[in-house]
Amino acid sequence: MTEFPHGSDVLAPKDFDPWPGHQVHLEWGVAGAALAAERGDAVAVVDVLSFSTTMSIACARTFACLVYSGAEIAGMGGPEAAGALLRARPLSKKRSTAPGAVSLSPASILRAEPGQRVLFTSLNGAAVVSAAAAAPALVVAGPRNAATAARVLAGLLDDGHARRVTVIACGEQWSSVSPGTAGVRPGVEDWLGAGLICRELRALGLLLSTEARIAAGAWASPDDLRECVSARELVAAGFTEDVDLALAVDADATVPVREADDPSGRLFVGRSKPA
Repeated sequence: MTEFPHGSDVLAPKDFDPWPGHQVHLEWGVAGAALAAERGDAVAVVDVLSFSTTMSIACARTFACLVYSGAEIAGMGGPEAAGALLRARPLSKKRSTAPGAVSLSPASILRAEPGQRVLFTSLNGAAVVSAAAAAPALVVAGPRNAATAARVLAGLLDDGHARRVTVIACGEQWSSVSPGTAGVRPGVEDWLGAGLICRELRALGLLLSTEARIAAGAWASPDDLRECVSARELVAAGFTEDVDLALAVDADATVPVREADDPSGRLFVGRSKPA
């Protein structure tokens, strides 16, 4: 019989591992990404509105994408200094940009010159990438590249790069809709986007955890997400096209995959199969 420390509010013994033995699991945010990386999982980062979408379009257009959290970029002296150090063009701080400029708006990447080397950051997706930096493989996934992402992730398991995939639903900052409010809220768009990836992995014969299976079953149609808070926020700000681009399922035939041999450990390029 398991004994628990007297007075402890911990409900599980010290050797309890919340990660199941299945091939595909689903977790949330920075903490989930860090724990998955510690376990040696391949990590799929899902931040539908808009990091995953912007990265997917960029890599489909032969961009080389360096991804760092805001804190890491600040530690390098800010976007311009970090861009100079990494020989990469930083994203505009404003989502709305002049023609040819690049920002977190997927539409800006769609209209920019292809093949650029760009420094990406975001409040959620890039922070999760940073937290999962120790993972043996990192993929940025979402509705736009769901089928390709699943094939790449399944290939990573087949090739022995990892024994499990953890799909991370990033969540959303409350501050985006309530200025001055700290913390992260679950984002239904990320949960359902992660569920779509899980569904595609199940179709390839992989075994899903309870969390992954329930999310996979919840996905029905991208149109279900058009009225979620994050989508309505973008539409209200004049970025309806960004929502449309995010919900275009399998529009991209490549998926952003971290380059294993790049010394930065943060360079993502488009792949249609494992490197």
